[in-house]
Amino acid sequence: MRDLFFYPICAAFVGAVIWYALSFTPERAPIDLSQGYHVSGEELQYFLVPNQLDFALVQDNQIGQTVAVLTSNANIKTAPPSAGISMRLGKEFEDAFENNELEMTIRARAGDTSPTPQFKMGYFVIGGKSGGWHDFTPSGTYKDYKIRFKKGTPTGEVRGDYAGIWPDLDGKGRTLNIASVSVKPINFELR
Repeated sequence: MRDLFFYPICAAFVGAVIWYALSFTPERAPIDLSQGYHVSGEELQYFLVPNQLDFALVQDNQIGQTVAVLTSNANIKTAPPSAGISMRLGKEFEDAFENNELEMTIRARAGDTSPTPQFKMGYFVIGGKSGGWHDFTPSGTYKDYKIRFKKGTPTGEVRGDYAGIWPDLDGKGRTLNIASVSVKPINFELR
């Protein structure tokens, strides 16, 4: 007879604890897709990093904020196909950006220790046409580097949009500092 009361009381208690914990979850602000995707500061911790590439978050005294220091120990010519160190935009942005011209911007500079002489950035779409890699030479101070790309409609079951960066083309461990990554639509038309 004791089990008859124990399990319902236990389930009610666990439910009350879960409800109480969820009551402290902040309400998420609505996303304005027309303003695009943007990450900076601590949000840079969500970079996706393939083998032989790496990053660390540090405080950059040049601009007084948290930045990501990216490096590569893999030569881009011999490495397996990859979007490099990348950010996935997420389904809301991927769907809304279909058939729109996009501008990808990274705010970057050559790293402090062993600065990279060249890096690549690109916009990649699984199941659709990608923007490909574009070459840049970083300066010693922060600057915006931009590419434009017309995104079509991906086909197939597997999808995903990635803003990618390859920090050192030769894979010699040279560094690139990233302050922000953004992708915004040009002449946005919400579908």
